[in-house]
Amino acid sequence: MMFLIWQSLYLLAPAYLANMSATLASKLKILPQPLDHNKKIITNYFLGPGKTYGGTLTAMLLALAAVALQSWLFNFDFFRRLSVIDYAQTNWLILGILSGLGAVGGDIVASFFKRRLHLPSGTMAPFLDQWDFIIGYFLLISLTVSLSRPIIMAALVLTLILHPLSNLAAYWLKLKKVWW
Repeated sequence: MMFLIWQSLYLLAPAYLANMSATLASKLKILPQPLDHNKKIITNYFLGPGKTYGGTLTAMLLALAAVALQSWLFNFDFFRRLSVIDYAQTNWLILGILSGLGAVGGDIVASFFKRRLHLPSGTMAPFLDQWDFIIGYFLLISLTVSLSRPIIMAALVLTLILHPLSNLAAYWLKLKKVWW
């Protein structure tokens, strides 16, 4: 069971880094322009000001870097056993692009639906906020790799625990304005 948890965490590293990157991009003021250019559908933003070009680009780059590192680490026996992805049979560049697109895309899709539900940017949406980027990540990487049901379930449960904890840490470090 413990090994499954470590495998899940290792698998999720690119998605977690991509998801955290929006906060980093915001703090560093990297391309802060909103993806939706502040356009609205009736009275609600299309996505909201929190979805920026900088956050998207940073998410893509960090996910790609994480996959590149995991691909290199696959040369070492410990990481080969830990990885649920066979990097010897997987194009790391394609996987890295899909990882970033999936994680950031899942978050963007969730923002679109949150705006349709008239939830302002930054409003807490339990489960959706924790799983949006993970589901997007899994959907896109599944185009190149196969994942077992136990690894997916472990990843979803771990994310329910780790996502709020990482948000609390970011709040305490004054990287986020809200604790969720």
